[in-house]
Amino acid sequence: MRAVTAAEMREIDRRAIEEFGIPSFQLMEKAGEAVAQAAAQLAGPPPKKILVLAGKGNNGGDGLVAARLLHDRGYHAEVLLFSEREKLKADPARNFVENAKRSVPTRIIGEHFAWETIPQMLEGPEVVIDALFGVGLDKPLGEPYLTLIQRLNREGKKVVSADIPSGLHADTGQVLGDCVRATVTVTMGLPKKGFYEGEGPEVTGRIAVADIGIPKEVLNAYL
Repeated sequence: MRAVTAAEMREIDRRAIEEFGIPSFQLMEKAGEAVAQAAAQLAGPPPKKILVLAGKGNNGGDGLVAARLLHDRGYHAEVLLFSEREKLKADPARNFVENAKRSVPTRIIGEHFAWETIPQMLEGPEVVIDALFGVGLDKPLGEPYLTLIQRLNREGKKVVSADIPSGLHADTGQVLGDCVRATVTVTMGLPKKGFYEGEGPEVTGRIAVADIGIPKEVLNAYL
């Protein structure tokens, strides 16, 4: 199986949505389901506490879906949303609403948070889902995210990264300031080139490639 760049993955997603008419919300639902399944396998049977760190983009949307599915299965799933509500994009915003309807515990932290509000939240969960930053990240992380990721790594928790460990460059495998050290990386459609380059092999953990419903005709062009 060939690894792809971030640009190639964006083109794969575009073709699935525009040429084959697959709703982007449906792709996100499948991605979140794969992440939830991996987190449940690491945590063991419910009730266990699983914490989701969700950013404002589609990667965060995957995390929101995972939180809802885990909540529905009896896990104590809680979301820390590192975005203002109004900055969520279309599909993540829709999932935020769906989660609110199901009373999924969610704390809106915002993008410019005070680190002092976070540490105790990292101590209790059996598993942490990293859904902060996706394959589009191409510049070094700044504070307070650096401190957040460093503390998460020091906690030694089991971590499931959604699509890519936050802080890893999807093409080069460069660590952009710092990077989540994943136990499992659930990557969507095809693995990313950066998993096998640079520092990628040190931070991705076990790589699980998730079938999120992208047509084989699209994927085959990259195999």
